[in-house]
Amino acid sequence: MSLPAVLRLFLTVLTIAAGAGAAAIPAMAGTLRASLSDDLTTIDPFAFPGLVSSGVLRQVYEGFTTIDAAGNAVPALATRWETPDGGRTWRFTLRPDVRFHSGRPFTAADVLWTWEHHLTRKPQPGYSAFYLRGVEGAAALQQGTAASLSGVAIPDSHTLIVRLSEPDALFPLYPFLFVDRGMEAEFGPAWHERASGGTGPFRLTSWRRGESVRLDAHADYWGGAPAVDAVSLAVLPDTNTLLARYDAGELDVAPLPENAVRTVVRQPRYDGQVAAFARAQVRYLALNQDLYPPFRDRRVREAVGLALDRVATVNGLHAGRAVLTNGFVTPGLGGYRPDTVPLPPTDPGRAKALLAEAGHAGGRGLPPLQIAGGPNVREEATYFAAQLTAVLGIPVGVRIQERAAFVAAINEGHEALFINGWTADFPDPMDQLATQWLGTSPTNRSRWHDPDFDRLMERARGLAEPDARDALYRDAEALLRDQVVAVPLAVPQFVALGRPGAARLVHRPYGAAGHHAARVACRGAGPAVTACT
Repeated sequence: MSLPAVLRLFLTVLTIAAGAGAAAIPAMAGTLRASLSDDLTTIDPFAFPGLVSSGVLRQVYEGFTTIDAAGNAVPALATRWETPDGGRTWRFTLRPDVRFHSGRPFTAADVLWTWEHHLTRKPQPGYSAFYLRGVEGAAALQQGTAASLSGVAIPDSHTLIVRLSEPDALFPLYPFLFVDRGMEAEFGPAWHERASGGTGPFRLTSWRRGESVRLDAHADYWGGAPAVDAVSLAVLPDTNTLLARYDAGELDVAPLPENAVRTVVRQPRYDGQVAAFARAQVRYLALNQDLYPPFRDRRVREAVGLALDRVATVNGLHAGRAVLTNGFVTPGLGGYRPDTVPLPPTDPGRAKALLAEAGHAGGRGLPPLQIAGGPNVREEATYFAAQLTAVLGIPVGVRIQERAAFVAAINEGHEALFINGWTADFPDPMDQLATQWLGTSPTNRSRWHDPDFDRLMERARGLAEPDARDALYRDAEALLRDQVVAVPLAVPQFVALGRPGAARLVHRPYGAAGHHAARVACRGAGPAVTACT
């Protein structure tokens, strides 16, 4: 979710994958010491978390399903979900004997309370409100014309029936994070600053802004107590400090900032300690046509893409630890296979000709630009800015912002040209397509909108058969490429140092690792009934 800069840690299973570089030994009790390249933006499970906060909060809060190491959706707080009518009505059977960190039992009432809080949250709706838009009564609750979410029924404490206005085959997969409804009554509106309100394997026990995060094991976790007693995460945005702490033996695992990978992996002292994993992520140079009117001309947008040498960044900036993408969905996501050909290679001559056709020969009449981004993309942004200036004559600079400020700026639509990315929240291409490009999406950061694209997304959402959905996804991705809505960029691998003999970490594909070619478990056998046990 959000920029592809930093580690999205999945700490539930403690192991660095065998053969990935770190020694494989049994994990033991104690504290796992790791790091974050950026601070959290929030610990409020109702706020938009961003990549770093999401990785931490998903150890604390859970949804109906989770994602296994192979990229498959598997049961979490729901043991079964089924639809008798092709996805318009969903019946969820919740896992019994689950307890929140407070000791209170998890029930269907907590699910409903969580959803209603997302829809009524002020001044902005909660993050999951976007996924709840199809539930009957959601709009009325948001508008204040109803006091409750009418489309949800609770036959008993561990059963939930959800009625949707239109079929939604993906509803069980959405990244809902369910919250202990007793927290607000016990601690007040800012309860998340005082207590941990989830069911996950770890309790959030400390957040010292800009310094550290501590997670303590939830001994009563339904999936079994974690293999370590605690996880200590030091916020270390400076690479030199990060490496000094690792070299001094103060960190067991050190996720590397993207701009440090090429220097660190070449140092002999780290031989056998480097683990690299692919990401379920897309990355692109976003073009906001509202803020920069010349981008409304397709020829200008195409010229920008042709002026950039994307191939050179794979080895030059990422030391070969990156994958060049040609579209806007991670290949293999939920079984997806794009019918795309490689993007045209860099072509300065064609780029200049297109700009001249648009009336801006040599950059004439084009206002100055800045490529915005977080600290992790400083070198990439600088490289692309220099290329655009040299090839097209556009005065392009670079604006690097602290991560939270940058995410806020692009969420509010304040940047015209920026490096953005999206790590999959759930294993279906809908996540990377709709969240970024649907006109009504709160994370459509380039503010692009096309009714044809929106119709493709809404049609796909209602189809239970994955192959039928994938056909629409291919059409949608082709539309994005044809309109040159953005320039796809290389996706860096997730790279971390892991000390031999230390506790180990598994990085799941959704955030850190693993190419997931397998289709999602429990995606369904057809339009009549979809169930998972």
